[in-house]
Amino acid sequence: MLSVSQRLSVGVVVAGLVCGAFLAIRPSSSSTPLSELAITVSPGWTDVSPSPSPPAMAGEMMAYSSKAHRFVLFGGWDAVAGLNGTWVYDPGNRTWTQLHPDISPLGRGDEMFVYDERANIFILFGGWHELPNGTYIRLADTWVFSLESATWTERHPAVSPPPRSDSEVAYGPLADAVLLVGGFNGTDYLGDVWAYAPSNDSWFPRPAAVEPSPRADGRMVYVEIQDRFILFGGNDYSGPNPPNHHLADAWTYRWSSNVWKPLSIIGGPSARDYPIFSFDPATNLVFLNGGFGNTILDDLWAFDVTSDAWVNLTPARSPPPRYAAAGGFDLANNVLVVFSGLGNTGLLADTWHYSRAPSSGAPVLLSPIVAVVVASVSVAGIAIVFRLSRRRRARGLM
Repeated sequence: MLSVSQRLSVGVVVAGLVCGAFLAIRPSSSSTPLSELAITVSPGWTDVSPSPSPPAMAGEMMAYSSKAHRFVLFGGWDAVAGLNGTWVYDPGNRTWTQLHPDISPLGRGDEMFVYDERANIFILFGGWHELPNGTYIRLADTWVFSLESATWTERHPAVSPPPRSDSEVAYGPLADAVLLVGGFNGTDYLGDVWAYAPSNDSWFPRPAAVEPSPRADGRMVYVEIQDRFILFGGNDYSGPNPPNHHLADAWTYRWSSNVWKPLSIIGGPSARDYPIFSFDPATNLVFLNGGFGNTILDDLWAFDVTSDAWVNLTPARSPPPRYAAAGGFDLANNVLVVFSGLGNTGLLADTWHYSRAPSSGAPVLLSPIVAVVVASVSVAGIAIVFRLSRRRRARGLM
């Protein structure tokens, strides 16, 4: 993750601020007509930041309970240390509540954190932890959290993946397994694939003939109607400018055949790591927001899983650019939720909702278009210059 002086330092200099404006025009084929979507809030982005809320942070992980219609957040970094707070967000009431379990995992960031809908538990693995002397270690412990009882329980599988943080992960209910891809071990970017079976507390390797290249900080979702995992982006720290060698490739994986396939897609979001990436089964769209790709991003895209095509949804008004934020899609209220992250001004603590379309009829912000023209304008302002002195060699943000 990041640190103030030794890892990621932000310098501000007077310069030009470059902004992007997106224009577009190609029809897309979303499986559900956008005009038929019923929503209860205004379309577009809405700042719903409540008080109280978690402190400003980045690198925390958040997962959604489809039974309780709540998000659970754990970990993160507040510019001082790795956190071990457990928070619950209710999107319907727009409220954050901090829980105080008797036992909690060690403070950490960039861990694996997913929801197992069959067992109604959240599963945590790995991440990074900062020791009192400033040394960073990677973790390999496995925990489960029950929202019903507000309790953490450490599990002790016989075998575990090697310690790591920043992996791409998703839970597949048909296989009843968590799929984990790659990550960062403090020295190297990883490309191994593992799976965890919560029902018998077992980790096992899941090698395949063809796999995505080693990487960290991409994102992955599971699409149940197709029984496939979809992976996007990340950083592999290669090439002449390793800290900024971000990826824009997409892969699909089917558990039943154990086959990975790269998706050949024309157009789509720019290369990045640390975005929000979450699936909405009502529209068959995977939403992607923000991330870091040589600059901090604020764009919004959707991947249509029925046509394997990207749609640019970036509205005129968006939350401040950010990466390493937490978020996900709330099925009960039909909104994409985004919380915190690292922005141009530092760590954030705001909460935003994005609704897909107006309830009155024709789509406005979610019009079915794919961006084909990008207009850039330079204006006088403040440029944020990032000095990546620590890069992945310590914590692993960017």
